[in-house]
Amino acid sequence: MQVTSALLAAFAACLATTTVQAGAAAPALTPQFAPGQTYSNVFSILHSLTADGYDESARRNGGSADYTVLASDPQSYRLHVQYRYDGRPRGDGEVRVVDDGRTNCHQRNGAEDCEPYLDGSGLVYNPLLWGPPPRQLKSGMSWTVTIKPAWELGGAEGVQKVTVVSVDAATGTVVLLREGESQGLFGEGETPQRQLTRGGKEESVTLTAGTAHWRGYTTIVKGVIFSDALLVTRDDTVRDAAGASAPARERWIMLLNAAPFPTLS
Repeated sequence: MQVTSALLAAFAACLATTTVQAGAAAPALTPQFAPGQTYSNVFSILHSLTADGYDESARRNGGSADYTVLASDPQSYRLHVQYRYDGRPRGDGEVRVVDDGRTNCHQRNGAEDCEPYLDGSGLVYNPLLWGPPPRQLKSGMSWTVTIKPAWELGGAEGVQKVTVVSVDAATGTVVLLREGESQGLFGEGETPQRQLTRGGKEESVTLTAGTAHWRGYTTIVKGVIFSDALLVTRDDTVRDAAGASAPARERWIMLLNAAPFPTLS
């Protein structure tokens, strides 16, 4: 994976130049937001399921999001977010991000509702998925994190190794490799019920999720994700209505990239 230094330098120049306090996390992993700043990204996930005796099932969803920084302090920051998944209604609202990016808070029915941020990627470095950011980064260093909750592309109690591929202090850029595995169903509402086609007829099957493996590169500039790619595979078993089972395999390809603001008009 190659990203030109000129492009990274231009992206870094668009970010705030807030000084990170001594002893804090590495600047390349620390968002340096200032009110009025804007960001955008585009994203997609391709998912396929193959099972012995059935036609392959494949689908994709994708979209884009625009972010405007409303407020920022060392403990939290507040964003106005507009997003659209193609084929679905557009979303628009404010979010307060706390706990170094681990938690998102929304206003619902006049009260603030906070929940862990479990998407596979996003605007910024998320310690819930990546582990607490180290104070210094060096090429070749690594750390291991246990991802306790089930998340978008992994089951509960997953174990992940993060390796620093390269660091560029001039642009505040780091390239990370994440690789891990988990057991069972993923988070964000994954259910065991699936629809597959066999002999020209659609059937309902029940899936038993096995071991998932993932691996991918992520480029981060001053805490903001510039590019992210993750390949996830999982070995499963499907069972039809008569109780007959068949081995199955799933694959997800997740892509997220920074984009010029705005992506939505």
